[in-house]
Amino acid sequence: MNIKAGDLCKHFKGNSLIEKNIYEIIAVDVIYTGEGANKLLDNLVVYKNLFQEGKIFTREYDDLIGELSEEKQKQWDQKHRIEKLTEDEIKIVKSEQFIKEKLEYMEKAR
Repeated sequence: MNIKAGDLCKHFKGNSLIEKNIYEIIAVDVIYTGEGANKLLDNLVVYKNLFQEGKIFTREYDDLIGELSEEKQKQWDQKHRIEKLTEDEIKIVKSEQFIKEKLEYMEKAR
C-alpha cells in the first residue's frame, strides 16, 4: 500500500466509517531535523483528522501503514493501521448526510 499527500484514509478502529477516524495525508517523506532525537527520523507522514479541528499528527510511514495483527484484522475488518478510502467511501465521507451524522456521533462520544 502506498499513500501520498491528498489521500483520504481511515484508521482501523471502529466498526463503520462513522466510528472510524478519517485522515487526510498532508505530507509524506518528511524529515525530522531537530536536535536531541535518539535516531534520525525520516520518512515521516503528516496527517490531519478531517472532523476534528486542529488535530494534526505525524508518524513514521512504515508504522502508519503497518499491517495489523491477525487478531486486530479480524476484530476491525481492516488489514493495515490506516487504509485509503475507496472512491465510494470518499463520496460517502464528503456527503452532507455523513458529515452531519459524523459530527453528531463525535458530540455524543465526548
